Amino acid sequence: MSMRMEKVNRQLQKQIMEIIRKEVDDPIFEFFSITRVMTTRDLQECKIYFSLLADDKYTKALKALKSMSPFIRARLGKRIHLKVLPKLCFFPDESIKYSVEIYKKIEEIQKEDADKND
Repeated sequence: MSMRMEKVNRQLQKQIMEIIRKEVDDPIFEFFSITRVMTTRDLQECKIYFSLLADDKYTKALKALKSMSPFIRARLGKRIHLKVLPKLCFFPDESIKYSVEIYKKIEEIQKEDADKND
């Protein structure tokens, strides 16, 4: 990825987070974080990956983000000046949850090994 695209992605991430924090009044976004932003080279589409503290709220958050997408995009248009403002597509970031599950499995295996050696 080019340095220019990385800069665009960082700026989009920062501005989208700021819009959600300051202009969206929904408690579901209290412990919300954008983990990654990937924009196509032609600026047609922007994939935004997010995480939440509460696992059970991903479906509700995704639905809210999809419905707010035009609002967020309009706000972005006033903050960021790009040749083309990309379509925003939101996706839950499962990588954090996956990492926690792997860590728990490693702990279980280590505990089983320790129990066998006692």
